[in-house]
Amino acid sequence: MIGAGKVGVTLGKYLSEAHIPVTGFYSRTKESAAWAAAFTKTAVFDGLKELITASDTLFITTPDGVIADVWDCIAAMDMDLSGYKICHFSGSLSSNVFSGIERTKACGCSIHPMYAFSDKETSWLQFQKAYLTMEGSEKAVAVMRSLFEGLGHTVYGLDSADKVKYHAAAVLASNAVVGLFYSAQQLLSECGFAEEESRKLLAPLITENVSSIVKNGCAKALTGPVERADVQTVKNHLAALQGSDEEAVYRSISKKLTALAKCRNPQRDYTALERIMDEKYSTDL
Repeated sequence: MIGAGKVGVTLGKYLSEAHIPVTGFYSRTKESAAWAAAFTKTAVFDGLKELITASDTLFITTPDGVIADVWDCIAAMDMDLSGYKICHFSGSLSSNVFSGIERTKACGCSIHPMYAFSDKETSWLQFQKAYLTMEGSEKAVAVMRSLFEGLGHTVYGLDSADKVKYHAAAVLASNAVVGLFYSAQQLLSECGFAEEESRKLLAPLITENVSSIVKNGCAKALTGPVERADVQTVKNHLAALQGSDEEAVYRSISKKLTALAKCRNPQRDYTALERIMDEKYSTDL
C-alpha cells in the first residue's frame, strides 16, 4: 500500500482480515505508515524501493493529485517490474495516468469502490458491501477482478474515457446529498430549530427516500409538490428562497424533478411548472 489514508488503511485491514497477504505500507509520513501497519498487522517500509521489492502488486491509495508523481517515481527506479500489477483507487482518473507503463513490463488498472470511506478504523467493517468498477490492462483487471469477486464483490468494467463522468455521478449521489441535507438544515435553523432537532426531523425523509429509490427507482420514489404539479407551492418556495444559494439549488433540482415527473405522469400537464423554473421568470413570482 502506497498511502496510509482512509482508503489505504481500509483496504489493508479488509484484505488482511480476509487472509490476503498484504506486505505493508509506505507513506509520505513515517508516522501514518507506522500506524497503518500496526492497525493492519503488516509491515512499515522506510522507502518506496523496499516496499516494491517485497511486493508483487502495488495499491496506490494517495490523493488523486499525486498518483502520477508516485508512478513517475516508481517508473524511474532501476527495478525489474515485469509482472507487477500497479493499481490506483481514484474515481476520476483512469489507468492512463500510468504513463509509459508498457516500457516497464508492469500492467496497470484503476479500481474504484462505490463506497464512503468515512473512518480509518471502522470503514473496513462494511467494505464487503462495496461494488467496484475497474478499467485498464486486461491482465491487471483479470487478476484484480478475480481477487475481489473471490471476496464476494460485484465488479463492473468501465471505459477509461468515462471515468470523469462516472466519478461525477458518484459525487452527486454521495457528497451532493450531504450538501443538500446541509442546506435543509440551514433553512430549518432559520426557523428556530437546533442542529440536532433538524437532523431528527429530516432523518425519516432522507432514509425513507433512499430506501424507496433503491427498491423502486427514482420515478416511483418521487413525491412532493413538483410531482403533483403544485405550481403555487413551488412559487411560494421560490419566493421564500429568493436571492439565496438555496433558491439556485431548489430551482436546478426542481427542473430535473419536473422531467422525472413527466416520465412518471405523462398525462399530467407540467407546462406551468416548467415555465416558472426558467430563470427569466425568477423575479416575476
